Amino acid sequence: MTAPSSGVEESVLVLAPLGRDGALVAAALDKVGILSIVCAGMEELCDAIGAGSGPVLLTEEVLTPSAAELLLKTLERQPPWSDLPLVVLTTTGQATRTHQRTLLLLGPYGNVSLLERPVRTATLVAAVRTALRARRRQYETRDYLTMRERVVAELGAARAEAERVSQAKDHFLAMLGHELRNPLAAIVSGLAVLDRFHPREQAEELSRAIVRRQAHHLTRLVDDLLDVSRIMSGKITLQRAPVDLREVVRQCVESRPGAAARAQDVSVIADADPVVVDGDAVRLEQIVGNLLDNAFKYSPPGQPIRVLARREDSQAVLRVQDRGIGLAPNTLQPIFELFTQVKTSLHRGEGGLGLGLAVTRGLIEHHGGSISAHSAGLGEGCEFVVRLPLSTAAPALPADREPASAPPRRIVVIEDHADSREALQILLTLDGHHVQVAADGRAGLGLILDAQPEVALIDVGLPELDGYEVARQVRRTPGSTTIRLIALTGYGQSYDRARAQEAGFDLHLTKPVDPGELRRVLGGI
Repeated sequence: MTAPSSGVEESVLVLAPLGRDGALVAAALDKVGILSIVCAGMEELCDAIGAGSGPVLLTEEVLTPSAAELLLKTLERQPPWSDLPLVVLTTTGQATRTHQRTLLLLGPYGNVSLLERPVRTATLVAAVRTALRARRRQYETRDYLTMRERVVAELGAARAEAERVSQAKDHFLAMLGHELRNPLAAIVSGLAVLDRFHPREQAEELSRAIVRRQAHHLTRLVDDLLDVSRIMSGKITLQRAPVDLREVVRQCVESRPGAAARAQDVSVIADADPVVVDGDAVRLEQIVGNLLDNAFKYSPPGQPIRVLARREDSQAVLRVQDRGIGLAPNTLQPIFELFTQVKTSLHRGEGGLGLGLAVTRGLIEHHGGSISAHSAGLGEGCEFVVRLPLSTAAPALPADREPASAPPRRIVVIEDHADSREALQILLTLDGHHVQVAADGRAGLGLILDAQPEVALIDVGLPELDGYEVARQVRRTPGSTTIRLIALTGYGQSYDRARAQEAGFDLHLTKPVDPGELRRVLGGI
């Protein structure tokens, strides 16, 4: 961007009040095509400078102490980019004294050129042109800074908007997860209740299996939605410990409902010695589970699936192999991108959002590892290979998969979702606990303070009073500090756990809560 080629910003301000000096100077400049504006006095000159001008040409006679002070104050008010050139005409024979006086008056200001009179027209024109070029560069700097400020402001506004959209997206996903987890919690608890009754008719058992598989599928979708948001924003946190990858694989294979439903033979091949990695056991199980579910999804019923957990050089290597639909060469890398699915037909009976492998890759990379896909082509099956750094530490003892039976407890359940509340009440009652329930925060708080239970299971998203405020008021009430408060919530991010702890909860469980996990928690109180 350049300065204008005409107008006041390209005009020389002339102040030469004695005789015809001003008119003569203006005429000399006009002959060479330089615009000028002749000012009648210092105040007029300063007003013109304040409005925006080119360089200034003046004679020494105008620089009386008061006029020089007015000029300096005007120059001090100029913006930071401005360094207005001043060309001062002095008198022949008095140069030394005039220079000293002028420099003394304009001492705080440095952009001053002195020309002794009589001055040749060519010298005057050359000095003015030099001053004009300097002034043009200053205006170019002004325009650049203005443009830069505008760009910075636009970028700042765009960044703020992007952050607002990102926060809105995270809030939407959290709310979506919460809303989906409520019906999931009711399904999981209802299944646990059904599993307590005997005998089971064949149709009833089939219905249970269908509901169990779909509850597992919905849970995976919710977890993937929330995890992809965390991975993209860098908010994934790992609870690292030495973990035997073989144990993770075994637990995943035993717990997958997909294999039995599709009559698939899943075999595990593992080293005799532990294959230890420094990782988050829950996240590692999620990685293996996602790859297993992917193999089930794209393998015809009855086809074998192999899972290998071995040491290879300095790495722990997990391989999941199937004989399913396979992958075309051009899909081996894109399948790890968000919202990407293998297109085998127009039929979408397998469902899914195309998030599972993207989430899996993100979790593996957070563990310092890598994942790759290999296939001989369509119809030739597929192999996924995960490589993780080996750890030299001894693996932690595997958690007991069988829930410990808890002694009968006095329990209050506060849950506004009616089906979840009823199913959880029945499940806890079947386990021998004495259970009282409330449907909102205010009624639940009163019930806790009156009944003084050993344990209170509290949904945080309650009407009247939210669960956090219920916990705070319980903790502030004398004699109620020993009650174990457990948050039951569809919000499962680290921020939500920290908020629950700050409110006074002893434990935070994310819906749908596994009945076995709940039994272990109650057994440990």
